Amino acid sequence: MKKYKIFKYIGPYKKDFIIAICCFAFETLLEISIPFLMNELLSKGVYIDNVTNKYAINVQNLTIISLIMVVCAVLAFFLGVNGAKYTALAGRGFGAELRKNEYLKIQKFSFNNIDTLRTSSLITRLTDDITVIQDGFCECMRPIIRAPLTLIFSLVFAFIISPILALIFCVSLPVLAVLLLIILFKVKPNYKKMQMAMDDINRVTNENITNIKTIKSFVKEDYEIEKFDEVNKNFKHIARKSFGFTALNMPTVNLIMYATIVCILYFGGIFVINEQYGVTTVNISSFLTYVQQILASLTMMSNVFMIFNRMEASIDRTKEVLTTDINYVINKDSKLKIEDGNISFKNVCFKYNQSANKNTLENINLNIKKGQFIGIVGKTGSGKTTLINLIDRFYDISTGKLLIDNIDIKDFSMEELHSKISLSFQSPLLFKGSVIDNLKFGNKNASMDDVIKACKLTCCYDFITTKLANGFDTIISEGGTDISGGQRQRICLARALIVNPKILILDDSFSAIDHLTEIEVKKNLNSLKNITKIVVSQKISAIKDADKIIVLDEGKITSIGKHEDLLSKDNIYKELATLQNEIGGNK
Repeated sequence: MKKYKIFKYIGPYKKDFIIAICCFAFETLLEISIPFLMNELLSKGVYIDNVTNKYAINVQNLTIISLIMVVCAVLAFFLGVNGAKYTALAGRGFGAELRKNEYLKIQKFSFNNIDTLRTSSLITRLTDDITVIQDGFCECMRPIIRAPLTLIFSLVFAFIISPILALIFCVSLPVLAVLLLIILFKVKPNYKKMQMAMDDINRVTNENITNIKTIKSFVKEDYEIEKFDEVNKNFKHIARKSFGFTALNMPTVNLIMYATIVCILYFGGIFVINEQYGVTTVNISSFLTYVQQILASLTMMSNVFMIFNRMEASIDRTKEVLTTDINYVINKDSKLKIEDGNISFKNVCFKYNQSANKNTLENINLNIKKGQFIGIVGKTGSGKTTLINLIDRFYDISTGKLLIDNIDIKDFSMEELHSKISLSFQSPLLFKGSVIDNLKFGNKNASMDDVIKACKLTCCYDFITTKLANGFDTIISEGGTDISGGQRQRICLARALIVNPKILILDDSFSAIDHLTEIEVKKNLNSLKNITKIVVSQKISAIKDADKIIVLDEGKITSIGKHEDLLSKDNIYKELATLQNEIGGNK
């Protein structure tokens, strides 16, 4: 994977980040000083009078040291509160920036990029993975500052109070470090597997919801439940294994540290009784406080490592999106314009996977002139949709040349291509919102006259104004499921025309439209002489009047001609026409 500094996106929130670090650092130093001050309090505030041989109190020392401890505690509280506040600002801001930039990168992806990374995986990376990174950042911020400082200064103060007792840490800490590393290496690979398992859950869920009508119509609910149950159990198994190792974290820390406390009490007791090495009960009391702080710091550090291990898997997956090479050239600054809409294919070959042995399209040679009505027909899998996807540059050709107005398609900016080439698909996609917003989706500046004209051309004006409750202001559901398939297709056809394209591509866009309406729409579209029209269809009736019909079979052009010519010279076309009773213009 390419090197990529993912944390550069914290840039706009660097000030909040630095303030949070400073707050936590000073809070830690203040809290660490309290046990040391307590030792001083017990040593200098309370002492044994040499005359009476009884405990006495030095009021001045007691008062001063007590006040210092109170001030340290209060300042530590306010620093901790502000540290948490600025961590939240920096963490949530960082997450938002990261999510925004990943989303922007996905918008630039070619269809090939999306095919490689998969839609379900991209959704997980954009949502769940970034949430893991964002939450991990916020959770790690405080302990990652506090833990090292607490550990270092606690050890320093421990050695100052009693060097001999502090040597016990020289044994216990390395043992603890080794045990924690073993746990971390066991856990690390499973976190990436968890995120991949989440991809599968998203994929199955998305397929189920998207195709719910098909599933119910075939009474396959039980089958789909089994599919979901399988991926869900897989996720559960991986998660259980991951968190099973993670659960060993705290018991391991506690085991070693409690063993350390026992050793300190045992050896410390011996030293006090024998009056060796200057160890006193006051030293042991303060020393145990530092032991607790070291225990807390090690617990925090082990938790940070666990969180970071999970973050690392999500960071790698996010980096993969951000560093993915967009496999086509984008000429952002190109000033070239599509003026006419002439299209030329010259020995074009294409395959989705460049390592594949066979081309999806083979030696395509084709010339389409401005204003022509072109039909494309062929059996399922013949390459019809692939061919039109190349014209809008959803995919780049593998070899050969594809020209628009005698200019290589790669020399145009993507904005110019997509603004002058308009598509309408067999599965019409409408967004939740008003009809007018859907119609003006590609051209927000379109006038109402332009909208009405396009709607009349595609025969959807009457049903919008008479059958929909609020006409153009009617709110339709996501996907337009509250109107018929034919109505959706006609609205999408109108939307494609409203952008004033030079090239109009219709991919089986008459499939849900009745025969009489189809005839009317085709007649209206044929009147648009300045627009090059390319219609892909399984219905011979939709293309029989075309100026030129292209017959595809297994990625190759078998014939080009008019309806009558193809009936006599192309067996594939004749077979399709015969099956649909379109020989001799009967329908």
